[in-house]
Amino acid sequence: MARIVGGKRKRRQARIGAPDAVLTPNAGMAAISELCDRLGVIGAIDAAVGPVKQRNRGFGAGELLTGLAAAQLAGEDFLAGLGRQRADAAGQQLAPVPGLSSTTAAGLARRITAGQWKAVETGLAVVTARMVALLPAARAAALTGGPVTIDPGATDVEVYGRKKRGVAYNHQGQRVGRPHVAAWAEAETVLAADLGSGTDDARATAADLLRRALEALPARARAGGRVAVRADAGYFAGHLARAAHDERISFAIGARRIAPLWRLLDSIGDDAEVAVAGYCPDWWPATTRLLIRRARLDPAQVSADPRSRLAYELPVDFVEEPVTSMQIGNQEVEEAQADDHVGIKTVLSKTQARKGVRVYRVLRAA
Repeated sequence: MARIVGGKRKRRQARIGAPDAVLTPNAGMAAISELCDRLGVIGAIDAAVGPVKQRNRGFGAGELLTGLAAAQLAGEDFLAGLGRQRADAAGQQLAPVPGLSSTTAAGLARRITAGQWKAVETGLAVVTARMVALLPAARAAALTGGPVTIDPGATDVEVYGRKKRGVAYNHQGQRVGRPHVAAWAEAETVLAADLGSGTDDARATAADLLRRALEALPARARAGGRVAVRADAGYFAGHLARAAHDERISFAIGARRIAPLWRLLDSIGDDAEVAVAGYCPDWWPATTRLLIRRARLDPAQVSADPRSRLAYELPVDFVEEPVTSMQIGNQEVEEAQADDHVGIKTVLSKTQARKGVRVYRVLRAA
């Protein structure tokens, strides 16, 4: 028998060396840069904000915000990440704002006044209108024809360092800032935003935030007449409802667990799945009605944290028509469409949580 030539192959050894400068892990940034160019993001923000320095050179507000957003899309969470992005030579050729460093970004942010920060919303409103104009006709009609939902929300972002400005400890003992945004839910686009601390109540500025969001909404979307604000129980406040009423838009706000509400729930029969009540708190619009739905909740879904308010987010049914047009017969209620993008607080007692009984989820609307 002839001998097989070659024998066992030698395993190739991996070699570690300097990274190739012509390669980048952020090749998708080319699409982001193209999108920013087509929408004119930097120019729109600069035109709205105005100059942030006496000399017209270097980066402006539009480049600052676009550069920060691009770094976040590349996976960075802190200003120091701008340095890592800057070290990526190939990636900088694709970035919408090449060369932005962390020290430059921090210095520019300090120069921008409170009024200029608010003006950013005007610039982004121009960008949103351009986005809608570039969409295919069918998609643009679906977005602007309604329903158009303004979805306010706040979240806590934990930070570190004793010298951080504009932050405070929240009820969980975390030092946080509290971004408070109003988004166009269907387009997934932020229309207006504020930045508070861990002790700021989002309800205090909710009405002003709603008005600014409506101003930033494209005219085509507002003209459809199907604009509504949807908020969870954290926004249970009469001034938000009155602001929506004054702007002639529908509103739906999750109801808090207050004593009159519990008495009302006790009066509803066990066989009722949906109920509409005429309950209206003081200083709320007179057309306010209470929409009540029952749902079954697993006790495991309730937080065991003693600081928890024993409330859980559940999907709600989106009611296209204002609740004021509904009849007690529930005909329109039964035809409501499901909307999984918006949640409201479940009204839940500690006893019900232990027993896993059927509980109510409550939506206030007008």
